Amino acid sequence: MRTAILAVAAAFACSAAAVAQQGTAKNATPEAKEATRHYQQGWEAMHAERYSEAVVEFQKTIDLNPDYAEAYYSLGRAHMGTRDFTKAIAAYQKSREVYQTLGGQQFSNELDYKRHLEDRILEVQTAINQARQTTSGAGAQSRSLYVRELQNKLTELQQAHDRSINVSVDTTVPFYVPMSLGAAYFRNNQFADAEKEYKTALDANSGSGETHNNLAVLYLLTDRAELAQSEIKAAEQTGFKVNPALKEDVVKRVKKGGG
Repeated sequence: MRTAILAVAAAFACSAAAVAQQGTAKNATPEAKEATRHYQQGWEAMHAERYSEAVVEFQKTIDLNPDYAEAYYSLGRAHMGTRDFTKAIAAYQKSREVYQTLGGQQFSNELDYKRHLEDRILEVQTAINQARQTTSGAGAQSRSLYVRELQNKLTELQQAHDRSINVSVDTTVPFYVPMSLGAAYFRNNQFADAEKEYKTALDANSGSGETHNNLAVLYLLTDRAELAQSEIKAAEQTGFKVNPALKEDVVKRVKKGGG
């Protein structure tokens, strides 16, 4: 009975926190709400694979709010859809830059600080909602990790808002930004840069099976089959389903002494 009571209490606490976050997001500035509207339209276009349209909408989001880190990340994904890998790289790099600077911003008064947090809470909530609607692209594990990272950011922002003081917010860059940047470098045949970003992503979240898998592909293509085999094992340990053809190719290369 005690366990049941605790479970109900925990569920109530989570529900109350969610309601509080929604209420806070409603206080976002008109500019933030308009930026978010374009962000949502961008993801509607992404879901329909209208990538050029998505690029336009995400750019409108950024024009309205240059500090919208998730908009730069989403812009990178849209450019990947149009196969403009150079622009995707630039967008992902900007997303990382914004994440690194957001938490260190200082404000002259508490009102401006709270408005800033309310805008960011709206941004992150919207990103979570869009991620949950995504049924194509990244696999279930990657989407789950992505949402978890965003939820952590959301909780942190809400706690900072509730403390009512001007404090620095964590500037950690979510793992999926360097992971995606690595993928863009890889598609652009910049393998050394791709490897560096994949490793950065794994330093941030070693449980990303997709990143281990991507690194395995890179190792295979650069004649390091044994390292590729290790990354496949690491990917599978996270529950990620590795393509059987990739596993077979790596085993054949290892037997031939490739790497």
